[in-house]
Amino acid sequence: MIESIEELKFFSIKLINSGDFFELLLRLLLNTLVVYWISNRVYLKNNQNFQFYFGYNTIAIVTFLMCFLLSSVKLELGFALGLFALFTIIRFRTGTIPIKEMTYLFVVIGVAVINALANKKVSYIELLFANSAIVFAVNYFEKLSPRVKPEKKETVSVTLQKFDQFSDLPLAEKTAHLEQLISMPITHFKIKKINQPENTADLTIFV
Repeated sequence: MIESIEELKFFSIKLINSGDFFELLLRLLLNTLVVYWISNRVYLKNNQNFQFYFGYNTIAIVTFLMCFLLSSVKLELGFALGLFALFTIIRFRTGTIPIKEMTYLFVVIGVAVINALANKKVSYIELLFANSAIVFAVNYFEKLSPRVKPEKKETVSVTLQKFDQFSDLPLAEKTAHLEQLISMPITHFKIKKINQPENTADLTIFV
């Protein structure tokens, strides 16, 4: 019965390849469990910061499926390194990501790449050991790091006109000007980009 189903094709593509399909399910389950443990049982438990939780899990799943389904191209190591280079180009424009959160992002992407691109020469015991070693290392070094409660901050992005006049003001007057501009008190601000020909600047204001 299974063999007859495997012979079915749609536009010269097999309807199902049972061996590859069950391998996909098994590896996806392993990858999902490992990433969930890292993001939920290690990261959230110790940092109580939900801001990056969605990104860690979804990026890991998409990265795994991308690597696994394209692994037949046989790019292997070059493909994996190219994928990491891609994420260095992509910038999260909502603000700067702290180094610790970037490390977790690198870890979940690495786990997804390992689980997807491990070839037939890598046994499942070796794969389980590699994943367990990563989980152990992340958990161990997380416990060594100092517990810092995340500071809840809201940010407002504004484009400031006549930046040369603003830059000449004392800090107190700059703060007062920005508070009047957004109609709320602020803690500090950062200049993201200065456009000298138009005499404007993009600012991130922390409230």
